[in-house]
Amino acid sequence: MSERDIKSMISEGTDINALVQEVLREAYLQVTEDLRRYAEKVKYYNQMKKAIREYLSSLRDFKAKAISAAHRRNINLCSGATNDVAALHEIFAESARSYDVGPIEHELCIPNRVPPDEVNSLAQLDNEIARWEEKLNSMGDDAQLANVDLQNILQKQQQVLQMLSNVSKITHDTAMEIIRKIGG
Repeated sequence: MSERDIKSMISEGTDINALVQEVLREAYLQVTEDLRRYAEKVKYYNQMKKAIREYLSSLRDFKAKAISAAHRRNINLCSGATNDVAALHEIFAESARSYDVGPIEHELCIPNRVPPDEVNSLAQLDNEIARWEEKLNSMGDDAQLANVDLQNILQKQQQVLQMLSNVSKITHDTAMEIIRKIGG
């Protein structure tokens, strides 16, 4: 409702209480729409964080299985010996698996393989895990800001509701006072 609409209604003799109620109703509807948008934003960030956490979990599980397989084959993970490195590459190739990538994962550029093709050593796997942990941490900051925005909008909605309640009470009290004076 524009300022011009309000002035027009006042000049036409519109009931001022009805006008106030309409303005407050419009404010409430706008705040509710804002609340919906911010809630969707928070939900989106939570889905993104969940996707990264699940991928990180898959990477960590792969690392644990690769280390376990290396121990079973008596591969020295600390040596740089060519045969140990080659055996570890073989474990990585044998143990790699596909990873389901949905729209959120695709948007985040999460690979469809654990570990990604270019990762074939424990050091590279550790770097990949660190990279995704960093991404998760930065995503957490964005999600936290979205949560603060959502809380602010919720507070604004509560204020509008309180204002509606106050106006309604004042209108009721005024009407009751008028009725008492007419009756008395």
